[in-house]
Amino acid sequence: MARPPPATLATDHKLRYQPPIMGKPANPGARALVADIGGTNARFALADLETFELSEIRQFPCAQHTSIEAAAQIYLAGLKERPCRGAVAVAAPLAGGKIKLTNSVWSFTAESLASAASLDDILLLNDFEALALSLPHLGTEELHQIGGGTAAPQATKVVLGPGTGIGVAGLVWSGADWIAVPSEGGHISLAAHSRHEFEIIERLRGSHDHLSAERVLSGPGLANLYRATADSRGVVAPPLQPSDVLTRGVAGSDPLAVEALALFVTWLGAFAGDVALAFCARGGVYLGGGNRGENRDCPVARRLPSGLRGEGPHAEPARSHSSLCNPCRICHAAWGGGRFACERA
Repeated sequence: MARPPPATLATDHKLRYQPPIMGKPANPGARALVADIGGTNARFALADLETFELSEIRQFPCAQHTSIEAAAQIYLAGLKERPCRGAVAVAAPLAGGKIKLTNSVWSFTAESLASAASLDDILLLNDFEALALSLPHLGTEELHQIGGGTAAPQATKVVLGPGTGIGVAGLVWSGADWIAVPSEGGHISLAAHSRHEFEIIERLRGSHDHLSAERVLSGPGLANLYRATADSRGVVAPPLQPSDVLTRGVAGSDPLAVEALALFVTWLGAFAGDVALAFCARGGVYLGGGNRGENRDCPVARRLPSGLRGEGPHAEPARSHSSLCNPCRICHAAWGGGRFACERA
């Protein structure tokens, strides 16, 4: 006979999947430290906990600092008034005490960061968990619809986006509130849909057992894809940065870059469709992250709807509503983290 679930199951689930909650409600006019910590850059700002307006925004390249604690101390040293509370969105799974960034050498604990920044309270969230929590609060000026269809109210939403890796999270309505569902969806295997795609995947996979989505659908992945495309054509590719591949592909000045960018967008659309199906996301598919371009005219945004794929009788979410999120990721961290903290304080 199967054993019944432990009496602490609900509590254990909450502790595992929900971030810690900050303490006392904020005083009028109080500001908190908010940060978006990715694999390439660490962005810091102060957020007004009533209006969520940001000030003192600064960005630090992760490679130029030994730790998140060191970067935070440099940022805080330049402020006239130091905050006592913080909400930090991190590109890493939040399981256990020590947090190791997926695409960076940085690692830390909530206690070590709070101590270094002299914070009384700190809230840690997965970066795309914060993005997901921000979705219901974004105005029309912060979203641009790039696909067809209409998002169903209070239906499940998903947000994904390429940066140093690719992040994925869902947002589910409980009947009373929105609940973010963080994931490590970027590490699922990338699928081929044609012989040519299969050939490129084999070149990218090399000696590894599997090729994860984020090894292709990311900034570094675009550069890898450019080299694999050149290799498939028997051409020696020049060493290019992801931004160079994007620029050449958009301009049409480099046929290999054009081909690599087209395949990147096709795979991103297919991946978005698969994620939408997994979540049954009739509330919309939202594109955020660090490498999607700075506005609605970016090439990935323009071409993504044509790449969205859906298979089978329940494929509608994969082909329906999709939106481009406002480019200010740290704003999402402030909305997602700051609002979450205040509403549950």
